[in-house]
Amino acid sequence: MGKIDKRRTPGGTSQPCAAQGSAAAVRRTAWPRHSWRLLALWGLVFVAYSNSLQAGLPFDNASVIGEDPRIRAATVQNIESILRGGYWYGNSPRAATSGLYRPVTTLSYLLNYAVLGNGTHTAGYHAVNLFLHEVNVALVYALGLLIFGEAAPALALAAIWGLHPLLTESVTNIVGRADLLAGFGVFAGLLCHVKAAPAVGRRRVAWLAGLAAAQAIGVFSKENAAVLPGIMLLYDLLWRGRATWRRRVAGYAVLALPFAAYFYLRSGSHPHMAIDFTDNPLASAGFWTARITAVKVMGKYLWLFLWPASLTADYSFNAVPLFGWRLWNWEDAQALLGLAVCVAAMVLAVLLAVRWQRTGTPLLFFLVFFFVALAPTSNLILFIGSIMAERFLYLPSVGLAGCAVAALYALVRRRSLHRSAAARAAWAALGLVCLAFTARTYARNFDWHDDRSLWSSAVAVCPEAARPHYNLGLELEGIPERQFEAIVEYQAAVRIQPDFAEAHNNLANVLARIPGRLPEAIAEYQTALQLRPGLAAAHLNLGNALAHMPGRAPEAIGEFQAALGIRPEFVEARDALANALALIPDRVPEAIAEYQAVLRAQPNRAAVHYGLANVLARIPDRQSEAIAEYRAALRIQPDFMEAHFNLGNTLAKTPARLPEALAEYDAALRLKPDPQLQQMVDRLRAWQKQATLPR
Repeated sequence: MGKIDKRRTPGGTSQPCAAQGSAAAVRRTAWPRHSWRLLALWGLVFVAYSNSLQAGLPFDNASVIGEDPRIRAATVQNIESILRGGYWYGNSPRAATSGLYRPVTTLSYLLNYAVLGNGTHTAGYHAVNLFLHEVNVALVYALGLLIFGEAAPALALAAIWGLHPLLTESVTNIVGRADLLAGFGVFAGLLCHVKAAPAVGRRRVAWLAGLAAAQAIGVFSKENAAVLPGIMLLYDLLWRGRATWRRRVAGYAVLALPFAAYFYLRSGSHPHMAIDFTDNPLASAGFWTARITAVKVMGKYLWLFLWPASLTADYSFNAVPLFGWRLWNWEDAQALLGLAVCVAAMVLAVLLAVRWQRTGTPLLFFLVFFFVALAPTSNLILFIGSIMAERFLYLPSVGLAGCAVAALYALVRRRSLHRSAAARAAWAALGLVCLAFTARTYARNFDWHDDRSLWSSAVAVCPEAARPHYNLGLELEGIPERQFEAIVEYQAAVRIQPDFAEAHNNLANVLARIPGRLPEAIAEYQTALQLRPGLAAAHLNLGNALAHMPGRAPEAIGEFQAALGIRPEFVEARDALANALALIPDRVPEAIAEYQAVLRAQPNRAAVHYGLANVLARIPDRQSEAIAEYRAALRIQPDFMEAHFNLGNTLAKTPARLPEALAEYDAALRLKPDPQLQQMVDRLRAWQKQATLPR
């Protein structure tokens, strides 16, 4: 490894030569050599993430990519809607409670969907994510040159960070693009700030404009990019002399513009975040319990960085048990251990920075970088939507990687060691770590292939967390031969979190489909509603279950009406109510009104046209309306066998329309051959033939 020149600013603060805009580092090592190093590193990163290009749309991707109409066409109206609207689209519960505003991230999805023509084909989205990560790897390499002043530790920093398996949630997970763009904003912004300070004239204006643009990209992509001013201040305090403060003020001043634009566009139209207990139980805990548990989470982050063997997409309720003040308990002891490690690391870094400024100051910078970058998502200052997530480490992990490199760098430079032997050992260790990280990242990408693989891995890593069991149950529920496995997963979820209303509801859904287990299903629905009386879906499902029980139709109708009382726009509940009312002769007019209300909201529901037609067909003077509804159902769904059959029955009531009736019966037989129906049709044809013979 090369030397670092120890220089003094007028204020006396030691700084690496790279702090002079990296100029000295560039003079020592020609940029073509940097390019070859970067190309090699980019190639290794591509190998690590090459199988991510085949990943699907698990987790939040299906809703963000597949259900947002704003990204389907690059129109002025859609772009305006993205700039004015929230991250989650429409009237979904997530849109109403997330409080997120990330228009640049959403615009990048529009780029994929509409401009590049990827639609819902995922390879293009993953390619853009990988490209952004490769760009960030180059920026982290430049950051390493800035801090260490030479290529060797800079390359080690970029390699450890760029290949680390912890980053897969941000790179392989498409919606992790928010982290990629926010990271780009912070890395590029810091480099622009450093370049702007010594520059003059147009070059200074250009670097300041780049700083403002980087901050805008960052904060309009994800909120945690707001840490850029703090990172800039950290760098300035460690490596800038007092004489340059006047020139640095402009860097902070230009950040006012992107922040002002952000708060202006966001204000008034975006609700505050509503925190779900399952996602972040800290929000419901006591002050000290929450903060000490948050420190324990920091300790878990440190361990995952050191040993990324057990990674998961979900750290919700009980994945990180709350601190319980039982110091003899290992879970509680971890919190105090995490606090001790953080304090000890900070004290050690300060001492090293004072004793050995050349090698200690980078260690202090990267350690504080970690804490500053993690602060917005740490739950120490403000509670956020999740207690813990690997994606939260995309930016802060640069600090952890930097600490590892700085410590190794300091060890190699100690005069008491044989430097060449130490350097060879360091490069060998780095090579082994990079190969291990590449293999682990490649393997982790397979977990992100689809929801079933993702949640199966999450259950394996966090067997005592409720949400992974629930989500795996959702996936298994859709496979007919795996219903009993779905029941096991839902039962695990409600065992871990007994007040998990949605899990009780979904457990009941599976039980209701198994013969003989309807009473158990009804009990689970009732439990869900005791926990959350406002869960409209549970009212609907309970009503459907009661409708299949003899003599309980009035209760079923009451549940459907309760669902509509909570959500008047709940079309499925209104349809079910109409079906239940249609079975009661005295309430047929109400059934007709409910069917018609459903069709006003969703006119292309073939089953509703069919249900309305069946009711109208029972009323003698409304046969023509019934025929019209059957035909409407068949226009929407031409292979609707039952509609063909019932339309035939209705037409056959009028002798003059028997040929039309026979045509409908024939259509039904083509869709589903039936010997009895065939015999009936043959008899009708024989009767028709006899009726038309001359007498």
